[in-house]
Parts: sequence; C-alpha cells; structure tokens
Amino acid sequence: MHVSQPVVSQEIRRLERTIGAPLFDRSTRTVTLTSVGEALLDEARDVHGAFEAFAARAKRMSTQPAGRLTIAATPSVLHELLPAVMRRAERDLANARLDEMSVETGEVAGALVTRGCDVGIGRFIDAPPGFTVESIRADPVVAALSSSHPLAGEPAIDLAVLGDLPLLLWPREQNPAYHDHLMSICAERGLHPLLLISPARIVGGRSYLIADGRAFSLIPESTAGRIIGDIVVRPLTTPAMLPLSMVWRTRDHRGAVAELLDVIRAVSAEL
Repeated sequence: MHVSQPVVSQEIRRLERTIGAPLFDRSTRTVTLTSVGEALLDEARDVHGAFEAFAARAKRMSTQPAGRLTIAATPSVLHELLPAVMRRAERDLANARLDEMSVETGEVAGALVTRGCDVGIGRFIDAPPGFTVESIRADPVVAALSSSHPLAGEPAIDLAVLGDLPLLLWPREQNPAYHDHLMSICAERGLHPLLLISPARIVGGRSYLIADGRAFSLIPESTAGRIIGDIVVRPLTTPAMLPLSMVWRTRDHRGAVAELLDVIRAVSAEL
C-alpha cells in the first residue's frame, strides 16, 4: 500500500468511526473481516472500482482533445470489425475522433473501469455495476490446425476425431465464461481434449505449436484472416457460434458515445 502500518491503522479506525461499526477483527498475527465488513465488502469493491474509473477517465479527458473517444477491443475484433467501425465513424461522426486500445481476451471491462475507455468490444463480457452490455453479432467457430494434419484438406472438421491433439487455449481465469463455452462446444461434439495452456494470444507467438502439429485451436472465423504460415482453418461439421458484445457506461446513452454505439450496431449488422 506504500504507507506505514500505523497510517493504515489510523485510516481503518477513521473509516470504522464514519461507518459506526468495526470492519476488522485484528490481532498481532491475524486480520479478519467482521460480519459488517463481510456484508459491505462487495459494495466497497464497487465504490473502489467506480472511483478508479472516475480517476482514469478524468485523467484521459484532461490530456486528450474534446470529442475523442477510445474503443477497447480484443484480438478477434482488431482486423475486421474495428477498422470498419473507425472508417464509418470518420465519415459519419464529424465531431468525434476515435482511438483504439488493444486488450487481451477477458480485459474489455477492465479497460473501461481502470483505463477510462468509452466503449469496449469483446466476447463474454462481465460488466461491472453501472455498465451496459449489448450483443451485436455472432461469429462461427473454426478449427485451426497444421496444414500437414491428415484432416487439413477436408472441407469441415469433426471435432470428435481430434482427440489425439491437445487444445491450445488461454487460462480459464482470463475469461471463465468464454473458456467454458469453448469447452462445451467440444463436449457437445464428443471431444474431451487435453488442454495446452498458452499465454493470452493463441494466434501469435504460440502459433508454432499448431503449425508443428502439436495442438489445434478454436477461434472465431473473423480471426482466420490473421492466420499465416503452415496453419489452415476449417469450419466445424456441426457449426458453433461465438457471441460478440459491446459495453459502455450506462449513463453515456446520449451524445458522442451513443452515436458511436449506433455506428458499431450498423457496421456489425452489415458484416
């Protein structure tokens, strides 16, 4: 916390006096929450998150020109949807200028809360209080595998026959809902794969594992255009979809942000 222990104790006592009840049971060795502390914990986190968002947004607004908006986008959005949105916004939103912020899977909401972005686009977004999430499209799931794999020449892939290959996937804690959705797609098609856990971006430094025939991956079709090297992408014989959503502060339902949301809806529908 970058402060001395006595200062922490003073601040805790001041907070407890303000609330009118003890929040912590403290001894020389342990610190635990009281029943009041437990009851207020989630709300305290909400207050802290709201302040962090306020501070980040205020800092960004004080250092950038008026009318500039920032979109936080995950990797599968960067090469198709986002360029189309920015092109349309340049044409239709005369008073707005857009910046992009690339974030990893599962980090969209955090970019709005702590980094002051105006709109986020990603998959399986867990929106914090005060934010609204809206589904804007769904993308087919495709399998990425080595061009030397026996099934690479097939028009579509039956996941059940890939049981000899690990599934290259990011850690579940990065985005639990997204992770579980991909696993359910496998299970529903008779595949219970061994997982090969990778850092955030599968289509990146770890792609050699796919190219070498040591793993396969499941990705949105919109990401397929970024595949290079000895990797092919194929649709699934039993199709599956991945929803794509946008998130924004609920209070920003008018003005430039609202106009940007309309642009994103229109471009998503066209694509």
